[in-house]
Amino acid sequence: MWSANAWIIAICVGVFMIDALVGQRYEIGAGHVINTAYSSDMISRAEVRNTPTEPTPGVRFYPMVDEETGTVVGQERRYVMAPLEAVGHFSTARGFRLLEVWRLVGFQFLHADMSHLFMNMLGLFFFGPIVESRLGRRKYVAFYLICGIAGALMYLLLNGLGQINGLSLPGVLINDVYTPLIGASAGVFGVLMASAYLAPKSTVLLFFVIPAPLKAVVYGFVVLAAFNLLSGGSNAGGDAAHIGGAIAGAFFVRKPELLREFLDFSGAEASKRRSQRKRKRAAAGARTAGGPSDDEIDRILAKVATQGLPSLTEKERKTLQKASKAKGG
Repeated sequence: MWSANAWIIAICVGVFMIDALVGQRYEIGAGHVINTAYSSDMISRAEVRNTPTEPTPGVRFYPMVDEETGTVVGQERRYVMAPLEAVGHFSTARGFRLLEVWRLVGFQFLHADMSHLFMNMLGLFFFGPIVESRLGRRKYVAFYLICGIAGALMYLLLNGLGQINGLSLPGVLINDVYTPLIGASAGVFGVLMASAYLAPKSTVLLFFVIPAPLKAVVYGFVVLAAFNLLSGGSNAGGDAAHIGGAIAGAFFVRKPELLREFLDFSGAEASKRRSQRKRKRAAAGARTAGGPSDDEIDRILAKVATQGLPSLTEKERKTLQKASKAKGG
């Protein structure tokens, strides 16, 4: 049986291959870029021409032309994406404004290119088993998804702040609300932080050559991501997600009990926990009301084990019956 970590890697690779093999590209509307130097009448009369330019790979600009004067007053921007990327990528506009909440999970299985996919899967391959072996399959899946969601929410928060006019602070993302966020790296950073906590004395080969403490390497990656975010580097949006995933990973690896009900769609796990709490309260109430102590029950059970049930006195039988009822038996 495959581990949960192996399934996550397989899904990421499969999604990437499907998008690559299909080859079809879709244009996703991403708003207008208007030149406000022109009059409002010229802008309102403008029509979008079907002759795009593509100055940046994956982004097309369609000129908006005032038909009366022939003046280009702005551009309509569209992102060009593969099918699964178009459906699953996260952005502030689609994930928050349009409430397409599935994108909080979908973007975690998408990758821009082969190197992006390779580096993320490499991190999961080496460090995912450390975390899954401690959390178990079900909790590990919840952990990975929650770290990814935390990365998207960190990106959303900083990008939302970036839309406030005049607000210019380190770490605030001023890129437009349609900018897509994809990649497993938020979840991977969560896994890295968890592995550093669970195996702090482990050694890894940095750049496959230099032996270094796992904890130092992981914290170094987080510091670099934070520096790039605060300095407004080229992948500041991705690093916002990295920081969000790292924070969630550091928190939930220390509080794994919070992961228990994340994937419990049927409510069975929550019902089980309520029943356990109810039995504990009943047992505590029985002891408070003068019920048999745990030591007395242990003594009687030991007697049954060594001498058999017929050896019990009438009083001991009644004590055992009371304890069984108090625990829901």
